[in-house]
Amino acid sequence: MAGSLEVFTGGMFAEKSTALIREGRRNIIAGKKVVFLKPALDNRYAEESVVTHDGVEHKAINVRFDNFSGRIATFYKLTEVMEANVVCIDEVQFFPKTILPMIDKLVYSGKKVVVAGLDMDRFGKPFGIVPELMARAEKVKKFHAVCGFCGSDAWVSLGTENLKNNNQVNVSNDYIPACRTCAEMEGGIK
Repeated sequence: MAGSLEVFTGGMFAEKSTALIREGRRNIIAGKKVVFLKPALDNRYAEESVVTHDGVEHKAINVRFDNFSGRIATFYKLTEVMEANVVCIDEVQFFPKTILPMIDKLVYSGKKVVVAGLDMDRFGKPFGIVPELMARAEKVKKFHAVCGFCGSDAWVSLGTENLKNNNQVNVSNDYIPACRTCAEMEGGIK
């Protein structure tokens, strides 16, 4: 029997990782074996934990991949992953497309897979594999931060003055949530 795929998405500071940890912990309480994975690239708070912006954390396995080739460790063969009923993956937007068949293997082997990641980059463009995961998922939950300019629901995460480059991937907290109107007014979306 196949498992399922659920996607938690939205901008920075929208509490996607908080929801992911909560979902993992709910499944632990329900007696399920749960494993958390994260990209080694995201080391803002901890090397081997999923950590929220407000300091809540849960132990996780770092998954390494080659940025140039997209080669990724076959994490689905790890004992912790093979024994798990539920696999929670944080910051999924940083993973290359080569993770998609691995997620499929997990789902078709009967596991519940829950991923959290940004749906858009700071330029308002779809980010990495998240749009494809959203299309494949049984459930998609979009979370919203509070706009740092007007207090409305944020639509995107704009880079602050500290991000003067044009790179899509910038692993930092130099972002401010913005609604669509404020994003346009601030000149962050073109």
